[in-house]
Amino acid sequence: MQNINKNLVSVIIPCYNAALFINETIGSILNQSHQSIELIIVDDGSTDESKSVINLISDNRIYYYYQKNNGVSSARNLGFQKSIGDFVVFFDADDIMSFNFIKDRLIHLNDNKQNAV
Repeated sequence: MQNINKNLVSVIIPCYNAALFINETIGSILNQSHQSIELIIVDDGSTDESKSVINLISDNRIYYYYQKNNGVSSARNLGFQKSIGDFVVFFDADDIMSFNFIKDRLIHLNDNKQNAV
């Protein structure tokens, strides 16, 4: 089995008016058992305090981008364009990531590479 700790995972979150819950979502991602991540948050024209809440979190793995409201697909696409990870996970701004979420997926993906098309 390949050393999964070397795999950089890009987690992409489109965000629209998520000030009330984005902090908890970000915390669940930054506290993963697999720490080699970049967290790309694309604010899709929020009119609430989302940007302020996100900017209060100091972590060099967080990348914040703002775009005028153009829809969730556009926000995901921008996040994907900005990502540099070996793997990409799309996540929502109001979800909580379980502690081993990324690690479990990396183990499965790395163990099954030979089956990939």
